[in-house]
Amino acid sequence: MYKVIVVDDEPRVRRGLQSLIPQLDADWTVAATAASGVEAIELVRKEMPDLVITDIRMPRMNGLDLLSALREYPVQVVILSGYGYFEYAQTAVKFGAFDFLLKPVKPAEIKSLLQRAKERKRSNEPAPSVPSSPVNYSKWWKEWLSETEEGQDYGEKLKAQLPPGAACFRLMAIEIDRYDELIMDDQWGDKQLVLFAVRNVVHEALPALGATGSHFLFASGPQLYYLTYDCDCGSELSGKLLGEVRKWVKISISVGLSAKLESFESLPAGLGQAKEALRNKWIYGDGIVSSYDDVVSPGSEDRGYPTEIDESIVRAVRLGDAEQALIGLAEFVERIKAESVPFRLFRRFCLQLLSSVFRVVYEHKLNEMIRQRIDHPQDLFHRDFTAEEFIGFMGELIRSTVESMEWSVRQKQNRTIEKAVDFIRKNYAKDISLDDVAVHAQMSSSYLSTFFKQETGETFIEYLTRLRIDKAKTLMMNAQLRLYEIAQLVGYQDVKYFSRLFKRVVGVTPAEYRQFFYRKEE
Repeated sequence: MYKVIVVDDEPRVRRGLQSLIPQLDADWTVAATAASGVEAIELVRKEMPDLVITDIRMPRMNGLDLLSALREYPVQVVILSGYGYFEYAQTAVKFGAFDFLLKPVKPAEIKSLLQRAKERKRSNEPAPSVPSSPVNYSKWWKEWLSETEEGQDYGEKLKAQLPPGAACFRLMAIEIDRYDELIMDDQWGDKQLVLFAVRNVVHEALPALGATGSHFLFASGPQLYYLTYDCDCGSELSGKLLGEVRKWVKISISVGLSAKLESFESLPAGLGQAKEALRNKWIYGDGIVSSYDDVVSPGSEDRGYPTEIDESIVRAVRLGDAEQALIGLAEFVERIKAESVPFRLFRRFCLQLLSSVFRVVYEHKLNEMIRQRIDHPQDLFHRDFTAEEFIGFMGELIRSTVESMEWSVRQKQNRTIEKAVDFIRKNYAKDISLDDVAVHAQMSSSYLSTFFKQETGETFIEYLTRLRIDKAKTLMMNAQLRLYEIAQLVGYQDVKYFSRLFKRVVGVTPAEYRQFFYRKEE
């Protein structure tokens, strides 16, 4: 009788397999079920089963961690999951799983699985070889390569993990592109699953591509770090590696390579070089191979800043032409890309352009207004960023600056027109001219004339005349006031001129208007 343990955090799945397995093959019995990997390890120690069928996504310890933990036991492990596809199933098998089943599992697939597991057990066939990666030393590698105080004593112990006489080293930093999107995707949905898939394709592909010596070091977030030695694992091999990962698991990766390192002791410096090279993906996009040799190639720091484009962008911003400034921004980034500058120079150039635009912000005293529109505008430069992110950030800054400048001008103009109108309303009964209003508003007469018409829809004379006539209409309600008195009260000394003007504006003479008013009252 063969024993199987079913591990799944869904009770329905556990009950279903517990009932189905003995029906499909009488040689098998479900010795136990578990809801987590931690529980499953205790059951494996107690029951010593022949087979473990485990879900890949569970709380506390997922199926991949359980697979790793069960390597020391003579048990075959089948990964069960609703995530993944055939290409990934192959990498899981390479990593040590007996098989990989996708939910919902068909009875015929389970029956076939049980039969094959039985045959392997009878023939005493060894389980597939597990990659010989120094998992237990990952923390040591990370601490030593990062030159932390804790890692100072690890160097000799780690050197002993490599073949005697290993030389010609390179550090390889591999980053899984769009990692956050992948772990939210229905096909993957788990960060361990994504890392698991990529790591195993890389493990299989490196020797096949010509890397005679390779060593997994450690993982950090979406990044995997490898050491290669005794081979020329340069950009060409790394480019092929990108293709293998995309072929098998449909995932894009980017690779940063250190320079060739002659001694084991220089590996910590190589880690920094690989990271620096990898940062070029933020300029040139996902799925690239970047070598530190290219980053520090002769003249790389002498590549000129596109000053003329910077000046054209600033000029357009000052003129309030956001569209032209954005065209210049795109040209600015394309010029940098064309020069193949390293990321640190790209960052410096971007910061320089930011400073140029901010000079306009401060010149126009818009800094507080910009802070309200863009929260912490320098935050982008506190992390690595893509060329597209920079364009998006600067585009928002440019548009906000131009809009703030326009608002500021409008506010100033509104205050100016308010001053002009207020002066007219207070002095309409006097002999005032456009020049008098312009002096009060602190503007030239010609500019005020155009600006007044633009803001009120009337010329200065039209506005003053309408205001005087409206005031005259109100005064006509007072029967005690004579017509010449009313004319003088609204700024006209010549009553005949006032009468002609009144008729032209209102359509009737002052006397006719007054007579109509009183008749209406009666």
